[in-house]
Amino acid sequence: MLKGEARRAAILAEARRALLDVGYSRVSLRRIAQALGISLGNLQYYFPTKDSLIAAVIVQETERAAAFLREIAWDPKAPEGCIREAVEALLRYYAGPAGRFYAIAEFLALDDPRYARLKAEGYGDLRSDTGRLVAVMAPHLDAARCAGLARVLIALIDGAALQLQTADGNTEAGRVDAMIDDVSRAMLKLLESWE
Repeated sequence: MLKGEARRAAILAEARRALLDVGYSRVSLRRIAQALGISLGNLQYYFPTKDSLIAAVIVQETERAAAFLREIAWDPKAPEGCIREAVEALLRYYAGPAGRFYAIAEFLALDDPRYARLKAEGYGDLRSDTGRLVAVMAPHLDAARCAGLARVLIALIDGAALQLQTADGNTEAGRVDAMIDDVSRAMLKLLESWE
């Protein structure tokens, strides 16, 4: 990794950590620069504002989650296993710090048009990717129905991710396993019944 790329990655990692540790309102470029032992000017070379930095972290997190879906070998002959694999990968990821970050990003999107725009862009890509996967798993559906089902499936994952983070911080393995089972079954039923 080039020096600039390594510095950028370190800044993003520290911003993510700070956001989780102290929350959005207390994150500052100065705090992040101090934690990394670099000057504020050096940090601002990569990210001129707090918003540009937090936006980059949100984009990075969205790309990580989408990567789970791309890694699955989607087989229309084995929908149950494919769906289970996707749900398990995403919900185990969201049961940890990524889920807390996701919840913070969701609330930022409710309050700030810049973050809402980022969310819309990320969801556009995710809906498109999920729609293509639905088309593989349910070839009898037309493109509009695939897109509709993709929105519903994404909503199930979103809701489960938020539930994992808001239930008194209880992300113990048994609770996560039960959520994976429930969401997987619901998705499979939706896929089977969607006309």
